[in-house]
Amino acid sequence: MEQFIGKNVQNITLKKQSDVVIRKVLSTSATVTVEENTTLEPGQVLITADGGKTFSIALEDSEANAILCEACDQTGEAEVLLSGVVRQKYLAGFVDAHGEHLFKNKIILR
Repeated sequence: MEQFIGKNVQNITLKKQSDVVIRKVLSTSATVTVEENTTLEPGQVLITADGGKTFSIALEDSEANAILCEACDQTGEAEVLLSGVVRQKYLAGFVDAHGEHLFKNKIILR
């Protein structure tokens, strides 16, 4: 029986959007760039350099301005939170320096 368990299950993520996002004020569908052999979970801190057309993972020294709302395992369209309230403890890739930049973009951390 063990050989059949999990055979049809793909893209498992323990975090859901409802775990991360408390209140969604503004979100958009945009292209999220995902590196090869990487899976992004809801709550990943993102940055855009082209006005919101594409988003990528925010590095420690970058000015984060969005939060990923759904799991992604390849580059493509995904929902991105631009304004709202999120639970800080569930944010992936978050460093204290991101807090100020997210607040400037009207993303409140709880």
